Amino acid sequence: MRQLQIVSFGYGHNKPRPTCALMFDARHLTDPYLDPALRDLDARDPRVQRAVMRTPGAQALVAAMVTAGYQLLAQATEDQTLTIAVGCGGGRHRAPVLATRAAAQMDHLDHLRVRAVHRDLDEELLPAGAGNAAA
Repeated sequence: MRQLQIVSFGYGHNKPRPTCALMFDARHLTDPYLDPALRDLDARDPRVQRAVMRTPGAQALVAAMVTAGYQLLAQATEDQTLTIAVGCGGGRHRAPVLATRAAAQMDHLDHLRVRAVHRDLDEELLPAGAGNAAA
């Protein structure tokens, strides 16, 4: 079975970036960290999910991830696992919401398995602006 994992991560953590076929950058989207009511929450909270997905460009980024994922999987061998990564500043808000949405939109065909993996979702909250500079 062909498999795709969509890894979310935070650029601000001192960890190597995920090894992947494609990488998307979500740092241009409005950061829920800037809203004091959302700052200490993470992508598992529906309020964070709504805030991210209401941001201009978020739907288009998910659509681009889904399209790219299908194109990669079409070229994959039967037992191959491919990885797409999406990063934001800290890996707790934007990237995991987008990864989860993209995986959910793709995980409906019998001949493939798609899952979201959140590398930094449970990491400490980073200071304001950490990881948000273009890399």
